[in-house]
Amino acid sequence: MKHPGLIRALIVDDSRTARLSLRAVLESESGLCVVGEAETGDEALRLVQRLAPDIVLMDVYLKDQNGLDVAGELMSTHPCPILAVTAANPSDPALVFRGTDVGVLEIALKPPAPDHPGYDAARRQLVRLVRVLSQVPVVHRFAHRRTHAPTMTPPPTVKPLPTVPGAVLLGASTGGPQALCAVLERVPAPHPLPIIVVQHMTKGFGPAFATWLQDMTRHKVVLVERPETLAAGVVYLAADDRHLVFTSSQTLAPDDGPVVRYQRPSADLLFESAARLFRGPMLGAVLSGMGDDGAAGLLSLRRAGATTVAQEPSTCVVDGMPGQAIKLGAAARVLKLEDLAAAMREHAR
Repeated sequence: MKHPGLIRALIVDDSRTARLSLRAVLESESGLCVVGEAETGDEALRLVQRLAPDIVLMDVYLKDQNGLDVAGELMSTHPCPILAVTAANPSDPALVFRGTDVGVLEIALKPPAPDHPGYDAARRQLVRLVRVLSQVPVVHRFAHRRTHAPTMTPPPTVKPLPTVPGAVLLGASTGGPQALCAVLERVPAPHPLPIIVVQHMTKGFGPAFATWLQDMTRHKVVLVERPETLAAGVVYLAADDRHLVFTSSQTLAPDDGPVVRYQRPSADLLFESAARLFRGPMLGAVLSGMGDDGAAGLLSLRRAGATTVAQEPSTCVVDGMPGQAIKLGAAARVLKLEDLAAAMREHAR
């Protein structure tokens, strides 16, 4: 029987040690409980049908199966929020593609051993993800699917310019990869303006995500790991666990400053630095994501004269970020993704 306010989790992992570790993390918090454990995909399918958990923590690499294949089967038979977990940072862009394609909400790292200095931070982050993702309605949430893999071909060449006449700035978190892909696929490459993106992502996933986004959208994607002079036609992506900020009107750089509202990178810091330093027309948008990052920064952009947009909340996997931007009065427009792509095309003119 379900109890109001209690989040019921199912753990799927072929390692008993890993299952015990995840159980310890979840049951250390009030309002969370583990209702079942599964070692195999078949067992997971049976338990989801019988227990109807609020969220499934799915190991990416099971002994005899790929956990993402199991997740895909779950989403087609008994849809539920799924958080994929892995013990190692993936370098394969296909993992990001596959997770997004089957409807996994996030891919996260398993917490380290309790005596590890980063254990408490990892535990808090995992608990936060479970609390938020367990509330996500998943039915009809993943219409943007493909049956083809990314094509590993070079993106269009772009011509560096001494200055760029404008910029597009995007902030996203949970559901962001799907949203960014949906928008950029509708914007011809190369785009006449630089596109600058802060996407909240588990540390270690940045390079694979950059490769996946480039392969899926045909836009040139640069992970900003050193100062970069803006060029038209490039998508600039915040690097792993580093903020991305303007250091001059035409220069972006990574920043190792403290975490802001649980996040590094922070969309707020990017937006606020652009409002202070960038010279030229700007379009700023907050897309699907949990929390409130980006709302205050988007308001700074609006006050600086930028066109500001929030993704229509009903189209978001998690509507926290755009919802907060709307509540704060930071978004001049509330748009579906296809309309945001049209606004980007119009802005470039």
